[in-house]
Amino acid sequence: MNNDTLEGELRSGLGRAESAVGEAAGDIELRLRGKADELIGRVQSAYGQARDQAGETFDTVDAFVTERPYVAAALAALAGVAFGFVLGLGRPKVIVIRPAHSPRA
Repeated sequence: MNNDTLEGELRSGLGRAESAVGEAAGDIELRLRGKADELIGRVQSAYGQARDQAGETFDTVDAFVTERPYVAAALAALAGVAFGFVLGLGRPKVIVIRPAHSPRA
């Protein structure tokens, strides 16, 4: 768990509390500010979790490439060919060759 996840959870909780106080007091501005803080906290927490997941994925891929470099290169080449094939599906496959113009005498 990184700082973004912890700060996001804390901000989300404080926002929820601020929103509850605003609703109890009938203060719309405080309630809306609390809802905004809660949303910002959730986004920050989700960012922190995504960052943690990306770090774990990177470590896994790095270990795989280090242990099996030829397999990793073959998989990358296969993925590149597949990606190129998918991108080329919408293009026309017909090549039209026009005859050269003959000079007029």
